[in-house]
Amino acid sequence: MHTDQQDIDKHPVAKQDSIIGQVPVIDIGELVSDSSSVAARIPVEQIAAACKNWGFFQVINHAIPAELFVTVLQQTRRIFALPLEEKLSVVRTKDNPWGFYNNELTKNQRDKKEVFDFTHEGIDPIYGKSNRWPTDQDKFKATMLEYYDACTGLALTLLEAFCIGLGLPAKHMHGDFASNHTGFMRLNYYPVEDPMTDSGTEHQPTADLGIHHHTDAGALTVLLQDEVSGLQVYREGYWHNIPPVPGAMVINIGDMMQVWSNDTYHAAIHRVLAMDAITRYSLPFFFNPSASSRVRPLPTVVSEQQPSHYHTIEWSSYRGLRTDGDFADYGAEVQISQYRR
Repeated sequence: MHTDQQDIDKHPVAKQDSIIGQVPVIDIGELVSDSSSVAARIPVEQIAAACKNWGFFQVINHAIPAELFVTVLQQTRRIFALPLEEKLSVVRTKDNPWGFYNNELTKNQRDKKEVFDFTHEGIDPIYGKSNRWPTDQDKFKATMLEYYDACTGLALTLLEAFCIGLGLPAKHMHGDFASNHTGFMRLNYYPVEDPMTDSGTEHQPTADLGIHHHTDAGALTVLLQDEVSGLQVYREGYWHNIPPVPGAMVINIGDMMQVWSNDTYHAAIHRVLAMDAITRYSLPFFFNPSASSRVRPLPTVVSEQQPSHYHTIEWSSYRGLRTDGDFADYGAEVQISQYRR
């Protein structure tokens, strides 16, 4: 996308005094109950419209209990409050992306944040590594794995809605996800003070945003925000705030879904502001396809009049290159624009 090559961080923030200018909030209760029911058509249509127009939406009545949200956020705050030396005991490396990190880059610009990443238990198929958990934090581990499973279930439900919206059977894409997906969870901590100050670790001197503008690499993202605003999505020349809605989860489209949909669905550019007065926490679950997935536009969105916009993408290779770019500056980050026909 040409927009992503410009310095769009200087573009204005939209005034949001009208619901028309806001990311939609969609009740998916009927979809969660039965995606094939007549009543589920309404949220499916609303989701398809949001994917086309925004690339972002929020969902309510998603069936993940509020009590789990409370526990997850409590455990997230506890883990980032640990002494730095304890967090560094599970610091990520170039070879193993799982664990703690406080020197992450987005498009080769340092973000003002700390993160903790984990995936399903066992050896992951892309990096050949397993999760690294802080010692004596059994409740943290148990809570996070429970939440990981809950987000996986919600993501599969949303995947069905995306398929129906593209004129496909609900379970058309289950083979790329159901039992072999490469999704992972990230805990984000956005402190007021720069976490790299006096760290003794080599780093870029400036971190002027919580996360610099980007699109997500995978299929879709399921995000839990705390009560502090900071997330913004770029649309039509403006940045739009995505305010926290109690009990809601934020959903956005990733690069692979944009490719699968042949640009019908939109992987939106987004960012997070740097915190200057109050800390912020968020938990994105990145729902990614299996390591062996070869991603190309789906049959219902390709025709003689609308040919395929993309060459086939080997997911494991694409994911690996994006992860390298998060860890250190290895040159320009890989983007789906490089795979356009």
